[in-house]
Amino acid sequence: MVTPTTPLSPVSSSSSNITTTNPFFSSVPPPRSGHSSFAVLSFHKTDTIRLLAFPEVVTSAIESVILASWPPGIDSCGAFEQSYQYKLKGAPFGYFRSQQYVGGIRLVRDVLAFLHSQGWELASSVLCSRRYTAKDTLIFRRAASGNQLPAVEWMSLAPMGTDKLRVVYDADRVTLGGGESDQDYLGVLITEIKKMLEGLDYFQKGDWSHDLFEFQLKGSPWKSRGEASVKMRVMLMRLLETVEGHGWKLYTTIVQRTGTDEDRILDTWYFVRERGRSWKGDTGGDVKS
Repeated sequence: MVTPTTPLSPVSSSSSNITTTNPFFSSVPPPRSGHSSFAVLSFHKTDTIRLLAFPEVVTSAIESVILASWPPGIDSCGAFEQSYQYKLKGAPFGYFRSQQYVGGIRLVRDVLAFLHSQGWELASSVLCSRRYTAKDTLIFRRAASGNQLPAVEWMSLAPMGTDKLRVVYDADRVTLGGGESDQDYLGVLITEIKKMLEGLDYFQKGDWSHDLFEFQLKGSPWKSRGEASVKMRVMLMRLLETVEGHGWKLYTTIVQRTGTDEDRILDTWYFVRERGRSWKGDTGGDVKS
């Protein structure tokens, strides 16, 4: 059970009845009518999320998102200066090679998805600290009054270690891309990524790991230097081309884990795709509504 140090009001189904009475909102001016407003979400240590300038109804509702997405649960929550913070059990934003990293990806994805569904779109992710343990700060912009963000689904790509690429996509249903030879791959998208990696002589093997698909790459591209680093960047371009061909758009990249003085942390990539559409790569036909 989570015991907030500063309790939040229950979530109301009507935004017109929302009032922000908590003290950490007192110095944040209300948005001007008809204009966008900004809010911030940030990650701290290995286990803490802080929210600044979000409406109280959003800050409160994120508790249920965290509990549904992060099985270890919440250790504590409450006001922290002008922000509100959730301290989680475990280490979703842990150090290099953390075993809980995949769970942290799903947690961040679900928080991003919830904020998007509430009309908060990411404006930028920024690294605003020189500490080697620092993680990105996410700046959100609220959609203008009357503008509704489209319903989207989410996927993540996560470079890991020196030679791995993980694909995290929790589809409602899985459709494999062909016959028995495709059984090791999640749908057409995975197969297309595999072909792209083979064409660049990066593909070594691929298989399931921790409820996601993991490619192991040749040549340790994530620590490459010189000419090999140019080839790695070509692979990144081809990877984006392949993913975008299936309707996915890069939403943001986030440094969300804790680094060390010897190991720099790689970005996790988050993609969105509009729901209710079929795409050339999925159906074998042209893109259509």
